[in-house]
Amino acid sequence: MLLQRVITAVVLLIIIIGALLISPLAFTAVAAIAIGCCFWEWLRICKWNNGVAMVCGVLLAAFLFFLEYVSPAALQTIQSGNGLMIITAVATVLWAVITAVIFTRRASGWMVPKGIGALLAWIFVPAAWFSLMYLFREKGTIYMLSVLAIVWVADIVAYFGGRCLGGPKMAEGISPKKTWSGALTAFVSVLALSYVLYWAQPSFPLWTNALISHLTGWASALILIVVVLFSIAGDLFESALKRSAGVKDSSNLLPGHGGFYDRLDAQMSVLPLTVFILLFLQGY
Repeated sequence: MLLQRVITAVVLLIIIIGALLISPLAFTAVAAIAIGCCFWEWLRICKWNNGVAMVCGVLLAAFLFFLEYVSPAALQTIQSGNGLMIITAVATVLWAVITAVIFTRRASGWMVPKGIGALLAWIFVPAAWFSLMYLFREKGTIYMLSVLAIVWVADIVAYFGGRCLGGPKMAEGISPKKTWSGALTAFVSVLALSYVLYWAQPSFPLWTNALISHLTGWASALILIVVVLFSIAGDLFESALKRSAGVKDSSNLLPGHGGFYDRLDAQMSVLPLTVFILLFLQGY
């Protein structure tokens, strides 16, 4: 199982790097396909008809790609002024509420009503897309990857940290395999890596560098902890959705990983949050 996960991850990494090297258009197309698959899977989990969910996924991916490259004026209208700030703020507030609900019901579990789950898909998936494209278009590839990497580091370290250290369960009623030791190793690793990179290359175009340069001391550390907490909450929310629906994976498109939503669940919460923080620090 681990070997299969590694092989799939390597293939995905090659596709992402290849698309980035080919052209911005290629990467945007790959990202649109991934986001469309994620949307389709999310709606399926919420018991939408598979055909309807698939059509919605295709249409959303096509629409978002159209906005990005065929109709940049329309995209500029959406993101002009406080547009992106409002989109990311709404998503961030909703994720904060979800995070609170998850951790208050971590032992008893949370049966998410399928209507609410589907409604949130229509909010969170576009919010994540607009956030990703803003980072990619306005801040550059390295900067965008630095945001995605927060989730990757937290996820990988939490997985191995939890397996090695064990200990008390973090959310037994939602995701029984997750432990507090895994979460703690994720917090520590992201904090340590962020500050080491800042001290080594403070001018390098990383989201964490921008954060630490604006907010020194405990403020930047607290925000990094919140970002990792949102990452965990995004993961746990998908677990709650799947438990409510009685399914193990969002799909079987990615061998060893399940589906695209299984890989992007934490990015759904982290992308809007990090862009909201960035815009706030910039004075939007």
